[in-house]
Amino acid sequence: MSYKNPLNLLCICLLWLLAACSLEPASYPTPSEPTADSDRLIILCEGLWGMDNSSLALLDHGVLTSRWFQQQNPGRHLGDTGNDILQVNDTLIAISVNWSNIIQYIRPDGTAIAATENIPNNRRLATDNQGYLYVTSYADKGYVAKIDIKSKEVVDTCHVGYEPEGIAYYDGRLYIANTGGYSTQTQDHGYEQTISVVDAHTMRELKRIDTGCPNLFGTMSVSGQFACINSAGDMYNIAPRCIVLNMANDEFRVFNFPATYNCAYRNRFYMIGSAFSHLTGTYTYSMHTISLPSLEVHEGLGEYGDAEETILRMQSPYALFISPYTGHLYSSDARAYATNGYVYEFGRDGKPIGRYLLRGVNPSGFVASKEG
Repeated sequence: MSYKNPLNLLCICLLWLLAACSLEPASYPTPSEPTADSDRLIILCEGLWGMDNSSLALLDHGVLTSRWFQQQNPGRHLGDTGNDILQVNDTLIAISVNWSNIIQYIRPDGTAIAATENIPNNRRLATDNQGYLYVTSYADKGYVAKIDIKSKEVVDTCHVGYEPEGIAYYDGRLYIANTGGYSTQTQDHGYEQTISVVDAHTMRELKRIDTGCPNLFGTMSVSGQFACINSAGDMYNIAPRCIVLNMANDEFRVFNFPATYNCAYRNRFYMIGSAFSHLTGTYTYSMHTISLPSLEVHEGLGEYGDAEETILRMQSPYALFISPYTGHLYSSDARAYATNGYVYEFGRDGKPIGRYLLRGVNPSGFVASKEG
């Protein structure tokens, strides 16, 4: 989530004041010693727009190091509003830093390598595992940039829909979820409801898939040929939806619940839906899993069901991640969006393992790494 409008920042601060007396979730273990079967996890904290306070935390087998980027790179800041983090290969991690207009690169040990500059208002990342990185940008009416991993330079771009968000690579093509998210501010266009399909080699748009669902905003997770996309609706009269796209044939199915925070693990999509209404000023949360390739839907988080009660007690659930190495589930709580957030760790049975208070605001991105 990025805050591009000072009024938004004011609202967040008011929420923080109102939430100051909120009850914290129930007592939770907070490990102080390494846990043998846990992960080495890099956590991206977005910070707040205009505050230059994005940060990284390292959760290494249950031991938390906050402000890890600053520790590994003395005198440097990660930047303003980190939106996405992606493990490009064994030696390179990319971070889109939205309001600093850069893609920052680090090694798995946290040391900074270089940055790709001048990609304004950048959002989400994808890689083809063939030497190129792709990033969406809200600038210039919406485009995708193609970056050569070796040179860190932009080698091509392609215009897509207004304010493109999530992006996925499959079989030589890019799939980009368009939002039109600035429509309420600029008044020169409406919400988008299309997925742009782009040839990754030529960087030319092939077509747009009309989903019929507006504002395709948020995390896009991928499992094989399937992509899970959230439609946020208009937050008034059009309800949010979940879209599962089969990138092998461009067919899709729409489900009547949101997929705001979603992840993929072992042929399933897991999701926390967050539906906000301007009419009531409230959030409504839901949880679902979708099995692949059957697209069978189940309420709740399946084998992680024991984590559901804790997640629902969170003040502001903000991310969901399942480690490909341990199968542990991680969920973050942004609390009032303007103060330090929590990350919760659950075992493969959904039982609690730890709760970690970060010195970082709005924890939203995770990378599980084997070694530092």
